[in-house]
Amino acid sequence: MRILFYTGKGGVGKTSVAAATALRCAQRGYRTIVLSTDAAHSLGDSLGVELRAEPMQVLPNLWAQEINALHELESSWGEVSRYLAELLAWQGVETIAQGELSVIPGTEELFSLLQIKRHYDEQKYDVIVVDAAPTGETLRLLSLPDIMRWWIARLFPIARALLKVVRPVAKRVTDMPIAEDEVLASAQQAIDALVDVRHILTDQQVTTARIVMNLEKMVIREAQRSLTYLSLFGYAVDAVVVNRILPANVDHHFAAWRAMQQEYAPQVEEMFEPLPILRAPHFDREIVGPELLHQLADRLFHDRDPAEFLYHGPVQRIEKMNGGFDLIVPLPFASEDQIHLAQSNDELLISVGWHRHRIVLPQSLARLRAQDAYFEDSALRVVFRKDAATSQTSQVM
Repeated sequence: MRILFYTGKGGVGKTSVAAATALRCAQRGYRTIVLSTDAAHSLGDSLGVELRAEPMQVLPNLWAQEINALHELESSWGEVSRYLAELLAWQGVETIAQGELSVIPGTEELFSLLQIKRHYDEQKYDVIVVDAAPTGETLRLLSLPDIMRWWIARLFPIARALLKVVRPVAKRVTDMPIAEDEVLASAQQAIDALVDVRHILTDQQVTTARIVMNLEKMVIREAQRSLTYLSLFGYAVDAVVVNRILPANVDHHFAAWRAMQQEYAPQVEEMFEPLPILRAPHFDREIVGPELLHQLADRLFHDRDPAEFLYHGPVQRIEKMNGGFDLIVPLPFASEDQIHLAQSNDELLISVGWHRHRIVLPQSLARLRAQDAYFEDSALRVVFRKDAATSQTSQVM
């Protein structure tokens, strides 16, 4: 199975590119599904059909789906949410607020990613094309499984042990709702499923992300940040899509815009090298329906198979060095002044700007201390060496 994950700043034409990719995969004989995880769905509009929350066949070899995030949340988190609502009601919170407060912000869209796991497990399709939410929201969603897994690993064993002791006593002295084992088990199951999604999306033999952009300064900067953060969390990127390129014979009203694009085009080549750059022109009409999507696919891929791995880049790795190991984390476009590292026991916390990634270290590194870190060829190299005098929590950079 092959999974293609399209992301990019809102308004760059990401949905059209994802739909065109799926259409071309289907035309090549792959059983293909394209699904939208964006709360503001526009995939059906692009395909020219009205989609549902469940997959529906729209063309030969092509299925499409606009995921109902609230339905996915209820299916996966409903039992936990109902317990939290009971607890809030006991505390006197108004009925309307109970429903709002019983849901962790952002989890509606997060649980929509479970559809990827469902299709991956069922193996009904050869290719899954994901039309993801705009970049910032997507990065937040992709980092949440790591955060939730950390809380579950640290707090759930304590909570379960505590509840076994407290629950019998609490039921005799208070009418406060106490979480049953089923509630904790449901939460554990949901988070385990999200962690499985994380493993699928970071499996570089299956999944790659493609960043869609326009030739505008702010959009290019957003694409650079996306590549940095996707690399930070272990997601492989195999192409950049430059969309809506104005033609040479553009109307004089758009001449200045065309000149700006011409200025940025070679910069993009240099910035994102060696990633392949797929290009698509600005169409003179809205790209809706199979005919125009077919034209877009022609311009993007020509005779190339969209399901191919267009690039295999460096991945996070460990190198054995004299007296220890080095951890190498690719971080294109990052700089040392953006990076903060902290190690505590078997965990390394890497912060890049506002994004944080917690890496659980293998045993070979966990018994050592992070003593230095520096950039080398667009990658962060963290130096682990033996140091008995170093405390259990250390910071570098």
